[in-house]
Amino acid sequence: MLIDTHCHLTDDKLFGNLEDILSKAKESDVERIIVPTVGVLDAKKAIKIASTYENVWAMVGVHPEVLADELNPEYRDEWLAAEGDWLRSVTETAESSDRVIGIGEIGLDFHYDKNKTSKDLQIKIFKGQLEVAIRLDLPVAIHMRDSESEMLQVLTSASKLPPGQFHCWAGSDDLLSQVIEMGFYVSFCGNITYPNSETLRNQAQKVPIDRLLLETDSPYLTPIPLRGSQNVPSNVKILAEYLANLLDLSTETLINQTTKNAKCLYFGG
Repeated sequence: MLIDTHCHLTDDKLFGNLEDILSKAKESDVERIIVPTVGVLDAKKAIKIASTYENVWAMVGVHPEVLADELNPEYRDEWLAAEGDWLRSVTETAESSDRVIGIGEIGLDFHYDKNKTSKDLQIKIFKGQLEVAIRLDLPVAIHMRDSESEMLQVLTSASKLPPGQFHCWAGSDDLLSQVIEMGFYVSFCGNITYPNSETLRNQAQKVPIDRLLLETDSPYLTPIPLRGSQNVPSNVKILAEYLANLLDLSTETLINQTTKNAKCLYFGG
């Protein structure tokens, strides 16, 4: 059975009936789906879904893009919902339901903030959410884009780190080696199947099988051969088959190991 460790079921870009999407996932042997969130309001929606469907679990986190511009109209409601105190709101929301199994999606992202004007705020909230995860004894799902040096500085300066997953890997070979050595799990999205993603394919082969997880990041990054259509959690099976072929493993072996890994990180084994 498969586990999609990162699927944005609350995203407005995910069109279609939720029950149909989850039914299709079940038909594709997707046993569990983990929903990361980008802020407090999003987390409350995820918790509601997870409380309704027994195969869905939620995470609570403030995404770095939210912090890149706190006055962005797209995220103003999120900011007001947290009353400006993200860390308190994340903690309270995470403690509000036993369907919350992690803190995420958290991290650093300067892709749109080229001048890094939000650097101090992003680092402050990222560090704070790592501390929340440690206090609540929860794993983290980490997002990193165009922020490798800052990410490494945060990780290496921390006195303690929670267990966690680097989702949608987008770093260097050197950082990959370091996060694996730190004990993190790593996952790749549908873009690993794209023609220009040779670097990702090479990096996937460097991840120990007991540190590899599966995710769709749906509704984003639909894998080939379905690129151009909406990405959904059932497509995690396509990624499992693709990675198994890439790593010269049987699909059964890869699925069994990645499911074991996900259960170990998020469900206590």
